Amino acid sequence: MRNIKMALMLFLPIILVYGCKKLIMVESPKNQLTTDKVFADSTSASAALSSIYTNFEKQFDPNYSTYVSLYTDDIGYIGTDIANKEYYAGRLNATNTTNENTWALLYNIIYQCNDVITQLQNNNALSKTLIIQLRSEARFLRAFAFYYLVNLYGDVPLLLQTDVAVTAKAPRAAQGLVYSQMINDLLDAKNGLSPSYIGSGKVRANQLAVSALLARIYLYQKNWILAEKEAGLVIESNQFTPLEAPANVFNANSKEAILQLWNQNGFINNSGNIPSPSATGIPQYLITPELYNAFETGDLRRTSWIGTKNVITGGAGKSYYYGAKYKNKTANASSPEYLTVLRVAEQFLIRAEARAMAGNIHGAVEDINIIRQRAALGPLPTSLSTDACLMAIIKERRVELFTENGHRFFDLKRNDLLNTVMGNYKSGWQNGVSSLFPIPKSEITNNRNLIQNPGY
Repeated sequence: MRNIKMALMLFLPIILVYGCKKLIMVESPKNQLTTDKVFADSTSASAALSSIYTNFEKQFDPNYSTYVSLYTDDIGYIGTDIANKEYYAGRLNATNTTNENTWALLYNIIYQCNDVITQLQNNNALSKTLIIQLRSEARFLRAFAFYYLVNLYGDVPLLLQTDVAVTAKAPRAAQGLVYSQMINDLLDAKNGLSPSYIGSGKVRANQLAVSALLARIYLYQKNWILAEKEAGLVIESNQFTPLEAPANVFNANSKEAILQLWNQNGFINNSGNIPSPSATGIPQYLITPELYNAFETGDLRRTSWIGTKNVITGGAGKSYYYGAKYKNKTANASSPEYLTVLRVAEQFLIRAEARAMAGNIHGAVEDINIIRQRAALGPLPTSLSTDACLMAIIKERRVELFTENGHRFFDLKRNDLLNTVMGNYKSGWQNGVSSLFPIPKSEITNNRNLIQNPGY
């Protein structure tokens, strides 16, 4: 795995400390991300953990969220970048640089988590309480990274150590094994964390953030009982309700947020894809007509989360729509925005789906209607059939979670709708191929034990 090895060899040992916002510099051996020195005191050890959160927001998300949405029918593209056009066509080349970055960055995060977990073993310099806290967060973050990997690539190497001599030759592991590891990590993390947040804001995982990710994973595995249970724990904690008005959902410390990724300036690192109010021309990344028309009349989410750019060409004006869940493009201390990766609206929709699949249509519709009420839409009747209820959930997930964390792609795939929806929509879509991203060619070249996904 060339990219993973290079990430280790070139990793800058500069770790951001959220609380004091200072930099700690340490030397790094070639086969590790950090050193024993980093784990000799609580400040630097906590900083090592915090740097992993930072990498999710500053490195992974800019190479992921926009592009996986571009891969679906959520976002269109009018630019000329070849890598972006491959996403828009629904057919990636194994040499696509954005896809290569996605793979490498996720494994870089996993390596950091593995190193934190390893360094905390038999550590006599830190308190037992801090060791449990940091280890639990590292296992949560490792599970989160593997969640993206298996849903994008299918079978992936299950790397749980930092020895490059071993990991550089690792074969792909079956998705079931990776999911089992994810669940084990999350259950361990849940036992080690409290329901309360550490410090100010919601920028470090707690027990309820673990439940939120577990609920999603159990839903994907069709374990309806446990999905409902974990989502219920989050909802019934009453920490995240009532739901925020749509305009406030993505603000820092939003009531609805379960986990956000902190940034120093008050705008997400992916904000370059948000058109500036003063910019001229057509935005490169556009909300598709299919998504725009999926909203019902009067839905506050459409007016709040979709921006409009009026462009005059040849004396005639035309409106173009773009995603605007996040508004800030520059530093904003008065109304900062943090990248939201888990929020309670999704938990209502997870519980609704789990309840519907278990035959509790009344309970499922009640959960759907909480989401609809926030959007200023009328309630659905509790007399819906199971099929009608499930279709309502799919629709609500689309208009609620669009352009967030790859939900549209994963939802279509897990509901066996991906080829039906995308087959007639994407010019390069290939049934049986496009449902998985290619393993980067550079990884295949440097690790003979890696086997490419079919069709690439």
